[in-house]
Amino acid sequence: MTRGLLLTIGVAGLLLAWAGGAWDVAWHRTIGRDTFWTAPHVLIYGGVALSGLSALIATVQTVSRGATSHELRVGPLRCELGLALVGIGALSAILSAPVDDAWHAAFGRDVDIWSPPHLFAVAAISLIFVGWALALEPGMFPIPDPLRRLLRIVVLSGIVGVAVFAENFYYMLTSTREAFFYPLLTALLATVALGFGARLIGGRWAATWIALAYTVVTLVVIGALQSTGWRAPAFPPMVLAGAFALDLVRARSRSPLLLGAAFAVAFVAAEFLRSAVLTPVGGVAVPGPLVSTLRESSLFDFYRAQAIARPWNSLWPLFALVAATPLAALGWVIGTRYGALLLEPSDSHATEPVALTGPRRVQRCADAERPLTQRDPAIGKRDQARIRDARRRDAGGR
Repeated sequence: MTRGLLLTIGVAGLLLAWAGGAWDVAWHRTIGRDTFWTAPHVLIYGGVALSGLSALIATVQTVSRGATSHELRVGPLRCELGLALVGIGALSAILSAPVDDAWHAAFGRDVDIWSPPHLFAVAAISLIFVGWALALEPGMFPIPDPLRRLLRIVVLSGIVGVAVFAENFYYMLTSTREAFFYPLLTALLATVALGFGARLIGGRWAATWIALAYTVVTLVVIGALQSTGWRAPAFPPMVLAGAFALDLVRARSRSPLLLGAAFAVAFVAAEFLRSAVLTPVGGVAVPGPLVSTLRESSLFDFYRAQAIARPWNSLWPLFALVAATPLAALGWVIGTRYGALLLEPSDSHATEPVALTGPRRVQRCADAERPLTQRDPAIGKRDQARIRDARRRDAGGR
């Protein structure tokens, strides 16, 4: 198989698994609890298997020639780190299936998604998305750079999708927790994914593009499910608003606390406004299947009920804002440092190799010739110093 075909199969498997996860939520909301071998589960694990198989074949093809970007060494074997992560994640996700089935046989049907087998599967699928994001580095798959960047954005948006899915369907069990629980959880998990993605792809609007891709894909899936008679999952959280504000501040500051505050203010405000706007006034329902889905996913009535029972909770946006700021800052730091750790072998995305010619001389991308002050703010001072030292050594050896 050609590497282009393997990439197509791998990304298609990811999208199938993503759609299967949304369908699984709709299945539970429409039909209720069911057996393990449902159509959505088959779609999820079938997509995971396709993605893992394509990564395995690509790994076998690249073992002899060595890694082109980030390398994983296991004894004498060397392979692409990204493809290895895809394989590990796919195998782990598939192995979680019989464990989950045994869990149900022993303890019955789950009350919610937070069972050990489910959380293990969520972590494994997240690893698959991380692996493909790394495997799409220049040099592995012969595709045009614009298409490469688009695919990486879509793949990275899948990490946001998995994080939201892991939040117990985001709005389905809100009545069992405090009103601001889910906004806080999203502020932490979403910024981990956005920070990791921004570190990988670079650019001023990296987080915004990733959040936009997540929102678009989710809305397409919601529309498809709603039009076919399924009770679709909840409207996606307003991560896009937080990502846009974060990118605006990121152009001027690298302070995690400021970035966390930017995300928290925009995200919590957007969630509150969405909750108020999408709730029908005076019991008058707005027609339309999509609007109906938005109203069903609104937390406004729940917030109002809690405000009556506990008046202090009527100020939930203020509490959520105060608590979400450090959580978003922590998530951003974790995401960017994790991305830097995985990119360490190639001195970050600012100096990634795009071609090898002659005696393995690296032709650096055009971004490497730009002044460091014009680079992505995610590149820290230590990275800049390391890049300068590398340039001096290169100049001295010519």
